[in-house]
Amino acid sequence: MAPIKTPRAIVTVNPNKRPWEQTVPLHNRWHPDIPAVGEVEEGEVFRVETVDWTGRQILNNDSAEDMKNIDLTLVHNLSGPIRVNDTEGKPAMPGDLLVVEILNLGPLPGDEWGFTGIFDRENGGGFLTDHFPNACKAIWDFEGIWASSRHIPGVRFPGLIHPGLIGTAPSKELLDIWNKREKALVDDGENALTLGKHLHTRPLALLPQTQGALLGKVEKGSKDWKRIAAEACRTIPGRENGGNCDIKNLSRGCRVYFPVFIEGANLSMGDMHFSQGDGEVSFCGAIEMSGFLELKCSIIRGGMEQYLTPMGPTKLHVNPIFEIGPLEPRFSEWLVFEGLSVDEDGKQHYLDASIAYKRAVLNCIDYLSKFGYSKEQVYLLLSCCPCEGRISGIVDVPNACATLAIPVNIFDQDIRPKKGGPPVGPRLITRSGCPSCPYEGSIPTQKNLSAA
Repeated sequence: MAPIKTPRAIVTVNPNKRPWEQTVPLHNRWHPDIPAVGEVEEGEVFRVETVDWTGRQILNNDSAEDMKNIDLTLVHNLSGPIRVNDTEGKPAMPGDLLVVEILNLGPLPGDEWGFTGIFDRENGGGFLTDHFPNACKAIWDFEGIWASSRHIPGVRFPGLIHPGLIGTAPSKELLDIWNKREKALVDDGENALTLGKHLHTRPLALLPQTQGALLGKVEKGSKDWKRIAAEACRTIPGRENGGNCDIKNLSRGCRVYFPVFIEGANLSMGDMHFSQGDGEVSFCGAIEMSGFLELKCSIIRGGMEQYLTPMGPTKLHVNPIFEIGPLEPRFSEWLVFEGLSVDEDGKQHYLDASIAYKRAVLNCIDYLSKFGYSKEQVYLLLSCCPCEGRISGIVDVPNACATLAIPVNIFDQDIRPKKGGPPVGPRLITRSGCPSCPYEGSIPTQKNLSAA
């Protein structure tokens, strides 16, 4: 009989403590000089615990004040970095592929709840911030595989738990590339914009920012801390190292192939989600939670050159690939909403998939609001329920076509069109609303936007 492999704990957390109070230091920036907090051997099963991405800034209550006033310089709170060696003790090296298998994951015991939110327009915003400027949130309770919310009644669905953010550390060369190209985007300002004006209410990029920086084991206030904090990249977007890609299919049974850029790979992870809809449209849009992952790693020596084709001037412009695991919710009945690349003002855009997806989301929100839900409730729901987004057409000029498919069985009523129209009068079940805070600011410009 083979011995039972109990996962070795590399990072443990207390979800009720703030990130800087944790026994094992956390970090919220990317930089090659953030030291590893532990190391694992190829083939070893290990366990990593994470706090929620805000570091317990959002509370399990019926107020949205915390969502309105959140400090977004403090996110994401990542567990790691973790150094990976082969069975002979030799570390993963630049040019290798790090294979990460997700064996198991879930919420932390005793902390079985999560949240979905809309940020205030001048403090983070979101995909539809021009339509939903108010801060708003919904709390979800977990019962085994199921999620339900007192703030969005009449909905229940199984979760596809996954880390929204997981990736390897960048090299200094890659870090400099990130900072240079993102600064050029910001410097170009409005000239860099290619999308419709309704999407231009958020920063173009989030450049290095020392305020709120957590750098793991680097001593705060030291010369190294000041240098690293000034250079380190924010974790908000996904990049060549993986990072914050918010891919809901990175779940149990998944295998991810990450490019390695520094010695040891330095794997980090966090931003655990109980469930997420494709696109995570409200920005704080999954069911955010604390959680754990049980993982196993292996190394493919020289795998970057063998399997990944660089797209750009250097060999560093590559991206991870992954295999979808065999376990995910199954639905047989869907209602699908279409969107075209024509914005809310009727302006035609050329094959713009972002505009098309935005219109599909807005069409769905308008439709579901006819069934007793507020539009804010539907917006939050589409961020976190197991809906499926697709680029359905990208070749037929001038209209890109995007679709959003909603599983009808997550509702306690039939939401399909019928003769006689949507429910009215006593047939309409009015749902109580989500906690929200009125938007108090003026319409922002690119210059006065908060650096979320």
